[in-house]
Amino acid sequence: MIEFIPILFFLVVCLVLMAGYPVALSLTGVSLGFAAIGTMSGVFDTAYISLIPNRIYGLLINQNLFAVPLFVFMGTMLERSRIAEDLLCLLYTSDAADE
Repeated sequence: MIEFIPILFFLVVCLVLMAGYPVALSLTGVSLGFAAIGTMSGVFDTAYISLIPNRIYGLLINQNLFAVPLFVFMGTMLERSRIAEDLLCLLYTSDAADE
């Protein structure tokens, strides 16, 4: 029976997502639900749950990950201000002039 838990987990996640819940809440809720069921059945150790804050803190202090939202923000600002379109037109005309 324990071999079918990942398949059941995947199906429950798909069902919750198709019900219209946000992805972050769906994954968190289903994971904690399966952790509770695993704890009650003696398959899952609750010590793993206490490690989650340490992992989140490790992600938050990772300086490489600071750049990702900033690049997304920069791209959005360039797109909304129409600068990106102007830059692409300029690159196209400068490339065409070189040939």
